[in-house]
Amino acid sequence: MRKLALAAALSTMAATMGLAHADDALTPSRTIKIGVLSDYASQFSFYTGKYTLQAVNMAVEDFLAQKPGRKVQVVFADHQNKPDVGSGISRNWFDNEGVDIIADLPSSPVTLAVLPIATERKKILLASSTSNTMVTNELCNGMLAQWAYNSHTLNASVPALLAQGGQSWFFVSWDNATGKDSESDATAMIQAGGGRVLGSVRHPLGVPDVSSYILQAQQSGAQVIAFANAGGDFVKSVKASAEFGVMQKQKLVGLIMSLPDVHGLGLQTAQGLYYADGFYWDRNEETRAFARRFFAANGQSKMPDNVAAANYSATLHYLRAADAAGTVEAQAVMAKMRETRVDDFYSRGGQLREDGQMVHDVYLLQVKTPAESKEAWDYLRVIATVPGAQAYAPLSESRCKLVRK
Repeated sequence: MRKLALAAALSTMAATMGLAHADDALTPSRTIKIGVLSDYASQFSFYTGKYTLQAVNMAVEDFLAQKPGRKVQVVFADHQNKPDVGSGISRNWFDNEGVDIIADLPSSPVTLAVLPIATERKKILLASSTSNTMVTNELCNGMLAQWAYNSHTLNASVPALLAQGGQSWFFVSWDNATGKDSESDATAMIQAGGGRVLGSVRHPLGVPDVSSYILQAQQSGAQVIAFANAGGDFVKSVKASAEFGVMQKQKLVGLIMSLPDVHGLGLQTAQGLYYADGFYWDRNEETRAFARRFFAANGQSKMPDNVAAANYSATLHYLRAADAAGTVEAQAVMAKMRETRVDDFYSRGGQLREDGQMVHDVYLLQVKTPAESKEAWDYLRVIATVPGAQAYAPLSESRCKLVRK
């Protein structure tokens, strides 16, 4: 009787697994369901939120124009920058709402909370808004694609400032994984280039007043002050620096800086700032075409930044891979994503590596002066192109267990 019961149980399990696998097949009636988990109302909402949702929807629109027989649905939710909220939403999406993939994921603590849930359920994460390097190193699982940047690529500005005489540095950093990773990577590059780190100070996410931290940086006498923070905290840091006259004697570099920061600060305050990014809307005809379409669609409130462009690129690449694989089964789609080069306005010849990092060129940017700007959102000049092979740490240094060495 026990053997019969066991045989029956195994038969039922096999049938259930077969049905689950069959449900992943992209039949004419199968809808691909994408969840955009983001910050829609807090300090990252001008960087992500409705703008990354718009980018994902644009990618879906372009995919369906190429593949009119497919069905795609996009849902969204606000994680409020709270790991428990993000994990609860993702668990419900996967278990009850039939979501196949989660995109965006700003805030590293939220990403780290959602990652084990996606791993357990064998679901893909398109983490286009996190710079945390752990997700493609110690925590890599073959189910996550990090598209826009990591803390290593954001530090491409370091060698340029060293070459300009910026030999001594001081950090103002977030007291979290993102801030510590960024500061650590930049420190290694500074020391390798012959520079010195005079000190650092760390603050919590969303700190109401940064004045004391900026004064410590100013009093350090460092030639370069590097901000390993982002969003509202970064904007407050630069404004306080301007108020205290820091930029009269010291250079500023944003290690997690983006286009909306320049917009929020204004050229008068931000001029001369350096940072590295994987996308600038006014770089060529292709980027300008996407940007003007994006700008028109949001009522001319914002040009696309790296995060928006990366979310578009990652979503379109995923949809094309799922279509080519004929399934949304995660391992099959990820394999197709890795074997297919990323060729769009965002990246030419980009490659999704086995550790989950999408490798592409990065650009060294500097904020223009007010006199140099000729139109709305004309804020930056491209100083140099950093090839992807140099912008990202090599696989030989990877701590990902999936990397063959």
